[in-house]
Amino acid sequence: MASLERQFAVGIAGLAGASVLTGAAMRFTGKRERARRYLTHERPDGSLVEVDVNIPPNARRMVLLDNGLGTTHEYWDWVCEALPADMGYVRFNRPGYGLSTPSKRYGLERHFALLQELRETYVADLPLVLAGHSLGGYFVAAYASLHPGAKEGVTGVVMIDATDVAHLRSSRRADIDRWSRQSMLMEQVFAVAGLSALRPALNQHKTYRPEINRSYTAFLAQRRTWALAYRDYRDAMTYPELASVDSPLTVITAENNKGDNAAHQKVQAKLATLSKRSRQRCIDGSDHESLLSIQPHAAQVAEIIADEPPTGRADAERRKSAGARPAVKSAADREKELM
Repeated sequence: MASLERQFAVGIAGLAGASVLTGAAMRFTGKRERARRYLTHERPDGSLVEVDVNIPPNARRMVLLDNGLGTTHEYWDWVCEALPADMGYVRFNRPGYGLSTPSKRYGLERHFALLQELRETYVADLPLVLAGHSLGGYFVAAYASLHPGAKEGVTGVVMIDATDVAHLRSSRRADIDRWSRQSMLMEQVFAVAGLSALRPALNQHKTYRPEINRSYTAFLAQRRTWALAYRDYRDAMTYPELASVDSPLTVITAENNKGDNAAHQKVQAKLATLSKRSRQRCIDGSDHESLLSIQPHAAQVAEIIADEPPTGRADAERRKSAGARPAVKSAADREKELM
């Protein structure tokens, strides 16, 4: 019996050791491939920010892409591939993520400063769309709304299944809040143990090209990724609620979500009222992650980003992003037309 117990213990120890080594090897090769594939932008203080920039020779406009909580800029790969030939892009990793130099303190003002710096360095005078997914959606809208002069040259803001910080605060100490915090803490443990390399929390079905899947998995296998995600989640609880966005605004909403779908749709419809020039688009069959990670969904997101900005009041009706139906008019609007 003792011999069997010893063999079992040795087997478990061997599996654990192999898992740890697999994670370490993936992190090492992932960092090396990342350094080979992507640029680093040097900031005035000497710190580095990992960027991926594409400015076509015939570029007439640009889009600046802001990541969601704990995700890397590769997340935008299918969106970037589907953008029209005359539209360039800038995507980046916030401090501490990927090759970007860690920062002990971050927060909203520092993020605004980074967005402004990337604009001045890579966008110049080209018309610019600001697009962000999840927490990144809040960031770009807050930047356009709160940062002095930020809206100049901005032709539109696109919030992709974005975070509403007031709704986030209201969930504090609720089950969803406890689950979110515990999951990010556990992901740090999984990363150290190498389990994130074997079964990543995101992109589980490896929906991107092989080299992007490897890079993305190595990113998720970093304990620091999840530690920073936890910090960003905690900080987001303190961010100010947006009152208005004085730029054309598009809200893209996932159809399927974890938790209460009706509540999520209500939150997204509320975001669409932030601007007097706004619209809402719901992508059929999508969920929070698949909006960017599933190629057909991402192509629809790219089409909306590149589309002409809205000019009228918010249309909170659910509309298909491809071949969108005419807006469903409210009774009040129909009465105004008859008057």
